Parts: sequence; structure tokens; C-alpha cells
Amino acid sequence: MQTRWGRKWIDFHKGFPRLFLHEQYERLLRWLLRVLTAIGVGTSVLTMPWYWSFTLSLGLLGLDAFLERTLFYYSSLYLDALMENYDPDEWAATVVVSLGEPKDPRSKKIVGLAFKTEKYAKDFFETLHHWNGSSNHKQQDLCITFIIDEDRYYVYLYSDPEKARIKSFKNKVEQENQLSKYGKEHFPMIMQMIFCHGFETKYGFALGMFLDTNPPGKEFLLAPYIWNGSSPRAVKGVEPIMMKTYKSKIPFELTQDDYEYYHWHKVVLKKDYHHA
Repeated sequence: MQTRWGRKWIDFHKGFPRLFLHEQYERLLRWLLRVLTAIGVGTSVLTMPWYWSFTLSLGLLGLDAFLERTLFYYSSLYLDALMENYDPDEWAATVVVSLGEPKDPRSKKIVGLAFKTEKYAKDFFETLHHWNGSSNHKQQDLCITFIIDEDRYYVYLYSDPEKARIKSFKNKVEQENQLSKYGKEHFPMIMQMIFCHGFETKYGFALGMFLDTNPPGKEFLLAPYIWNGSSPRAVKGVEPIMMKTYKSKIPFELTQDDYEYYHWHKVVLKKDYHHA
């Protein structure tokens, strides 16, 4: 059995099992131990065959020892920037712009996120810049993934869950609770958005050209555009993000180590999915 966050209720430490419980159950467990002690004392005065008494005593002793080894944890919540006016229907297309011959690996590329309205495009990229956390507009904590699936492809955008800001928050919480939470394990939780949008390939697959000519490690710009139904137009007044790393996979290559894995299996595969 597991907690709602995927941690097992029971684990093994030095070869012995122990419970893993939130600190809110600490008082309840203390009372349970007192009840077990009272039962042990009460049964000692009862007349029963020695073997039953011995078996009961061993059982209570083992249960008491198991509960005494319980590891309590306390939790904290890191809340990343949320986009309040998020509207997936605003994301109309993903375009690839080549500064030079498109098939030439030496040409510079721009991956454009095309939206219906300029205000929404600016709000969207303001969120991305906050997730990225870089003052020079170069990729730092922002992650982008392309999942290619038959006649559709999906674009994922999210903030790195292993970023330094989260680690700093975790360390700060643990330092502040060194005495008050002594002996307990810190279990941090992260709440953040993940943008995902699916697009059909029947109208063209420029992303394929991008993946072939711009491998991970080669810089490209991530920039906002306006889509008027036929051609994209760059949004002025918004800094693009200089990206260098991205991930590209087909669905069966996803593993549980991939951040996209659970969303893909729990959301995308369960319905005719276009965006989230």
C-alpha cells in the first residue's frame, strides 16, 4: 500500500519493517500503544493455558516493537507560478521558423507558440519566464518535450521539478524545523502547472524538420506568435527564450522516470485529447 503521493506505508530499515505515517497520526499511535500496554497488563491476571498466555505476550510484544519504530513525516508545499487565465483554446498552433535553408543543419531555428490573441500570448510567456527563472532569458529551469504519436504530436512545457529554487525551499523548511520536527522526515510536495497541447500532422509537420536539423544541445529560440488562420506573426515586446535542451520521444519510449509519463497514461490515453 502507498500514500496518495506514492510513498509506501511500510518500508524496511535495517531489515525490519516500519510504518511511515504523517505526524497528524502521532497522538493516535501513542494512545494505541497505551491501549496495547493495558491489554498486556489485563491479560496477565487472567487465567488461561500458559501457551496461550505466552503466544499473546509475544504477539503484543512484536506489535508494540513494530509501532515503536514508526517513522513520522511532516510535509511542506512549494507552489509554483500559476496562469490564472489559462485557456487551452488560445494555443492555436506550433510553428517552426528557419533563418536560412530549412533543411540546412547550420540554419538557426525558432519554435513559435502561436496564439489567437496578443494579450494571451504575453501572459503565457510571462508565466514561462517565471518558470524559467533566468534574468538573461536563456534556458534554465524551463523544460520542453515533443511526443510524436502517429498522426498527432504533443508539446509539453513545464518547470523543472528538480530546480535549485525547490531544493533551496526544501532546505530552508528543514532548517527551520530542525528542533520542532526532530526525528521526523520531511516530505516536500510540489504544486505546479504543466502545459500540454496536441496538434494534428495532416496540415504539415515542420516539427519533424526541426527535430532532424536541430538536435538537443543546439540553441533555438522559443518565441510567441499570433496565428491569424493562415500565417504566424511575431509578437512584439516579449522576450523570447534561448533554449538549448529539449526532449523528443514516441509514446512507448516514455518511462516512469519521465515527467510526462503519468500525464500521458492518465490523461492523453483515456480520451480524445487535444490540450490540458
